[in-house]
Amino acid sequence: MGKLSLKTAKKAVGIGTFVEKTIKFRGADGEECEGEVLIKIATHDEIVNSTNVYNLKDRSTVTMDQLRKSHVYLCVYESENKPFFPTIESTGEVSSEVLIAMHEKIDEVLDFSGKNWILNQKKNSGANSSSMELAEEQ
Repeated sequence: MGKLSLKTAKKAVGIGTFVEKTIKFRGADGEECEGEVLIKIATHDEIVNSTNVYNLKDRSTVTMDQLRKSHVYLCVYESENKPFFPTIESTGEVSSEVLIAMHEKIDEVLDFSGKNWILNQKKNSGANSSSMELAEEQ
């Protein structure tokens, strides 16, 4: 393992790159719809400051809806050069289900709280320990 620098950390995390994800949601007739979007890997500061798009006088008044919409507005793209939503207001033009599906994919990519990594570690260690138990039983 080499020495870590800001430049190598940003490169390792993939800051500014895009990850393709499939979102699923219900259509007007109740059928399952799906489509691919690109999720931009944003920096910590971009995520923390994403609600600045609302020009709030007091940041402590931000709602969960505004937070979710600002993340989606910042990170979801149609193509690398074209954001999915042209304005923050346009995030309200789709259903809550679509916004939540997009936000879940952002969380998968950016793992806001580290919970995805922790869950994966638990799944892997659980699978490994049950494999060992089976081997011992045989």
